[in-house]
Amino acid sequence: MKKTIIFITATLILFPVGVLIYKARILKLSLVPQMVDDVWNLHINLKPKGDVTSFSFPIPKMGLGQKVSDERIRRKDLEVFIDSNSDSHVATWTSKELIKGRISYSARVDLKPVTYNRIPKDYTETYPKGLEQYLKLPTLLPEDEEAISSLETAILEGSEDKTTLIRKIYYYVEEEIQRNTDIKTIHETLNTGKGSPLIKAKLFNIMARRKNVPSRIVVMVRMPEVRQSMEETKLRFTFANEVFLANKWVPIDTNRGYFAQRPDNFMLIHRNYEEVEKLISKKNITYSIQAERARINRYNKTEFKKEVIKSDSIFSKLSLYRLPLPLQTMFTTILLIPIGALVLSIARNIIGIPTFGIFTPILLTLFFKETSFGFGMLFFAVVVTIGIVERYILDKFYLLAVPRLSIILTLIIMLMLGYSFYAVELTSISQKHLSFFPIVIVTLIIERLSIMITEEGMLNTFKTLLGTLLIVLLVYSLYFISALEMFMFTNPELLLTIIGLLILVGKYKGYRLSEFLRFRDLVRQKKKMESLPHDLL
Repeated sequence: MKKTIIFITATLILFPVGVLIYKARILKLSLVPQMVDDVWNLHINLKPKGDVTSFSFPIPKMGLGQKVSDERIRRKDLEVFIDSNSDSHVATWTSKELIKGRISYSARVDLKPVTYNRIPKDYTETYPKGLEQYLKLPTLLPEDEEAISSLETAILEGSEDKTTLIRKIYYYVEEEIQRNTDIKTIHETLNTGKGSPLIKAKLFNIMARRKNVPSRIVVMVRMPEVRQSMEETKLRFTFANEVFLANKWVPIDTNRGYFAQRPDNFMLIHRNYEEVEKLISKKNITYSIQAERARINRYNKTEFKKEVIKSDSIFSKLSLYRLPLPLQTMFTTILLIPIGALVLSIARNIIGIPTFGIFTPILLTLFFKETSFGFGMLFFAVVVTIGIVERYILDKFYLLAVPRLSIILTLIIMLMLGYSFYAVELTSISQKHLSFFPIVIVTLIIERLSIMITEEGMLNTFKTLLGTLLIVLLVYSLYFISALEMFMFTNPELLLTIIGLLILVGKYKGYRLSEFLRFRDLVRQKKKMESLPHDLL
């Protein structure tokens, strides 16, 4: 029988390890998704040139693929106004006196990639009034007009829909116009086939507008690719385009080869270069732009799902990444529960830490996870206090167990009612903690608490309560290890390993560590007795 148990346990522990090795070595799969950092701390330092009492500068605005928060834009001696009439922001600082010294702007920006996988054919001829400005053509030299007309005849057929037409213009500018930062006019670009990023964006802009497609040049900054010091992360403006196709603005970047997509390492500062051309000129203002990654990491689940499906193995069909997002979120939490149960088993069976019930610490951990640790501890402490006070008060009524617990349940609901009214008055307090789950958990815990006070007294109950909270803290800390959480979600076969380890813990029949401490005097006395001469015993 022992050999059978050893074989089963070894199989349960080693089989998932073999699967992990097979995934990594044979299928070349990552064991967890790659980390992505897409949250940035942005800093812009500004200093106007000359004697001025006001000046303006573009700042990022929240939009598709870009979330701006924690903005710090004000200075005590200056007033600031945000012009948001367009789909971009321009900040204007004003003062009654001449503006002296530097002005800083900072914000936290969360970037996500913007991608349009399929753009339908567009035959639009007329556009809303607000888009007319994006169809205006600049004044060109006659020879440049002629050169562009010849170019259009060469690369366009004349019968394309707007989407196909824009693709052809994009491919020409992206492939045929070589990047050269020294060439800064349309005339030179058409003559040499070279141009700076801004000139390439301008050429694309002109050719799109000539074909009655609203187009604009966007001002961006490219975020640093690796973590660097603040001195090394000074950024410069770069330029791309957006065209209005199929009732939406589609990103186009002829400098870096992106059609209908913008990666998450580009931050939009303004969506119309023509509006801010003078504002960002170094002739009028001195500025420096810096960025550093915020310490917020996320796992790129989307790319990992593609990697798993591409492997075309049984794991691609059994991957949890195929589940809907709500189920993925649920299983991400649930798959750590067996590890918590393993911690609980070791604590109870090997260390000897007392707890309320068998799985009460796990339920209490889920209660803290469902709400928050601060709120959970406060709510739990209040409920425990109510349970203890209620026990002494209701003892005088000599009630049966079920009515007594029903009274506790009612008191908990009243407590949550009071909290909800308090949360409404103070908007800074979240109401997300209000749910059925906490009511069920704390009521069960109070039941165990009441029974233990009656059977074992207050001192032993308090020791068990501390043991329970210790296990809760250990298990709850597992949820702060995002790598462990993602590792279990990506490789759920490790649940078999946990079962094998639980079998080992369950087969342990020796003394608990707490018992060695508890009976240490008895052990010492036994050793003394054994050390005495045999004839004295």
